[in-house]
Amino acid sequence: MKTKHFTYILLFGFPFFGFQNKVAAQSTYEQKWTLLKQENEALAFDTGIKLSDAETALDKKLFQIRKQFLADTEQQKIPLFNSSFNELKPLIERSQLFEIFQSMPKGGLLHTHSGGITDVKWVITAARKYKECYVYDQPDHDQFIFGQLAFFEAGKVPKGFVSLDKKLISDPSFEKQLAELLILKRDNLCTYTNYWIEFEKRFKRISLLLPYRPFFKEYYKKGFLDLADNKVQHLEIRFIFDELYDFQHGKYPLKTSVTDLQDVVKEVQKNHPEFSLKLIYSSFKFLDPQSVEKQLETAFELKKELPNIISGFDLVADEAAGNSIYSFREDWMKLDQLSKKYGVKMPLFLHAGESNSVFNKNILDISSLDNPRIGHGLNLIYFPNTMELIRKQNKLVEVSPISNQVLGYVSDLRNHPARVLLSNGIQCSINSDDPSVYGYEGLGYDFWVAFVYWELDLKAVKKLVFNSINYSSLNESEKKKALIYLNGQWDDFIRKMNAKLK
Repeated sequence: MKTKHFTYILLFGFPFFGFQNKVAAQSTYEQKWTLLKQENEALAFDTGIKLSDAETALDKKLFQIRKQFLADTEQQKIPLFNSSFNELKPLIERSQLFEIFQSMPKGGLLHTHSGGITDVKWVITAARKYKECYVYDQPDHDQFIFGQLAFFEAGKVPKGFVSLDKKLISDPSFEKQLAELLILKRDNLCTYTNYWIEFEKRFKRISLLLPYRPFFKEYYKKGFLDLADNKVQHLEIRFIFDELYDFQHGKYPLKTSVTDLQDVVKEVQKNHPEFSLKLIYSSFKFLDPQSVEKQLETAFELKKELPNIISGFDLVADEAAGNSIYSFREDWMKLDQLSKKYGVKMPLFLHAGESNSVFNKNILDISSLDNPRIGHGLNLIYFPNTMELIRKQNKLVEVSPISNQVLGYVSDLRNHPARVLLSNGIQCSINSDDPSVYGYEGLGYDFWVAFVYWELDLKAVKKLVFNSINYSSLNESEKKKALIYLNGQWDDFIRKMNAKLK
């Protein structure tokens, strides 16, 4: 009998024991996999966000809408991931997701530039109303370029400029041509030109319009209203200060541009009481340290006089062509001295790492400076120790996905460095940089791109939206008020979208 039992064990017992070992091994493998997944998720930038039941319901709906959109584009053989923003813009605008993101409260726009926020078609129409407005219609030369707009008094018009209104009357097709000259397009991802040179030409073509005081106020009122209508409640501009003028009074003091903008904000607040504005005094990377020191002094003078609107200092221009942040180290070392002299602090909001090159080391300076936000930070992922320092310092990266593609830093937006930053706990916000130069308005396009290409969920989107207020340069009282408003708008958006998307 014992022999019989032993035979059964030999025949059936060992396979059972083997099965148990296999199950145990599989269980261990699954446990390790689950643990690794959880550990990676715990590092993400949005790990502290908990969605309500209503938000979770909307998250599932958005996931399905995106899934269907991607299936439709694949069926129609639309090369979604191999196309430029300019090629895809009509498709974006027709999508259900775009309608959703247009209506979503977006918090603040923390990274944009003076001269880059107002629709270029409006610019042409508005400028044309002034009899003093002229356009340069000759080939480029050292001083002026074809399509450059400017205001001049009668009898003081430089050679090559003609009345904008008369030009458009005699040649109606020129309006479309001029609009094309004011927008930077990347028609396909394989086109190669020096996009920074073309980019800077767009700003040069309107640079002589903005200092004219009557137009200046019109321009910013239009831009602010468009942003407020797009559910942007707070705006921070990298602002290039210039003396405003008109033909009756001549030039005005430098601070006039600030007080005029404050008056414009008051007008906007009649219909959008939540709207707020801060200005980041901006100079240029191509200047020498002595010139930047003078600019810093001017910035401190303005901030002392107007502390509620001047929030910090930046240097702009192509990082590949300009000086490094390190080359201005003597200027940064004088910040404490200037703070004591003027009785105000001047945090830096420097552009850094707007580059694909590991040789661009501007990002290394950021962790050592009073620099709470970083403009672009694309190559931060090449400097892991600095990335960890910035995470621990809780500094924010201002991400502008469409700008990064148009200027040639990222072709396939699925590979945008922000995806690495977000996964590694670096706080980010979504920004449009210079939307009018890229042919669009508002912030909805950039959120659409981030959501579709980066496979975000609503938890991530919410964190990006609220980061734009939490990391803004609003003071604590202003921030508290702004967050109360944003929370109310966000809850209303969730409720309305759930009702709409059955």
